[in-house]
Amino acid sequence: MKHAKRSGWRPFWAALCAALLVLLPLVGGTVLLSRAQLRSSLRQAAKSQSGVPIRLPKATDRCTVLLCVADETPGFVLAYLNAGQNCIHLLAVPAALEVPFGGKNVPLSDCYAAAGPARCREALGEVFALPEDTDYLAIAPAVLTKLAARYGAVRVGFTGALTPEQLARYGKGTGVQGISAADAHSFLAALDADTSLSPRRSAAARAAVWDAFFRQALELLPTTLPQGLREVSSSLLTSLTAVDLATLERTLEFLATSAEPVDITADALPGEWAGGHYTVSDASRAAVQSFFNLSPAAAQSASGSEP
Repeated sequence: MKHAKRSGWRPFWAALCAALLVLLPLVGGTVLLSRAQLRSSLRQAAKSQSGVPIRLPKATDRCTVLLCVADETPGFVLAYLNAGQNCIHLLAVPAALEVPFGGKNVPLSDCYAAAGPARCREALGEVFALPEDTDYLAIAPAVLTKLAARYGAVRVGFTGALTPEQLARYGKGTGVQGISAADAHSFLAALDADTSLSPRRSAAARAAVWDAFFRQALELLPTTLPQGLREVSSSLLTSLTAVDLATLERTLEFLATSAEPVDITADALPGEWAGGHYTVSDASRAAVQSFFNLSPAAAQSASGSEP
């Protein structure tokens, strides 16, 4: 009897083992698949939380700002950011550029000293086809240095702006070099004060610094730059509102996470330099047209009221 009982258990154990051999791989595969799906969901959630855009940019995801570094000789940079065009364009405007003010033409720096950044924006709008919603932002060098310090030194080359002899005069080499925000400001201020340089050369050096900054810090800018401006808002002269800062944040977010390479360009505004006067020329207008990616017909229409 005992032998018969043991013999009866053998088919049961054989069937159980066979079932386990079939079920275990299926269960294991299901668990692995579930984990993979969970990881994928977590990655998608992390991307959404980190600002990866899940929509196409709106027409309003763009901004134009006249940046003014409020120094003894102020520095000017037009910044144009457009998510739809996937671009960041920077145009350094020489402080010596003559613009209409008080019934005559005066250097942009004099316009700033007499009436501030809002009047500078207005004056530039009288000679160039600037968008009506162009904002202005004037910032003191110490505040700018504090904001930029969080990003560390930028690596920049100045050979496109200055000759080797000019660079040597300021202790700069011809290669790419790291420069802090404070050192960059001191260097650019010294160039602005150097009457032996054409205004376009010093502006080109300024453009090179801002170009390097946007290229090297772009991934960090969507939250840190708008938030940094909010933190120092009481020390700024600006037309940027809370809505404008939100637009800036959204535009930077789209550009920083774009699947396509962002078109980042930086240049100095050309002009006529003669007799100590830097004046608007056809090349100046063409540069602004290119800056905003305008067609010649659109630029002509927008600038119909220009002097």
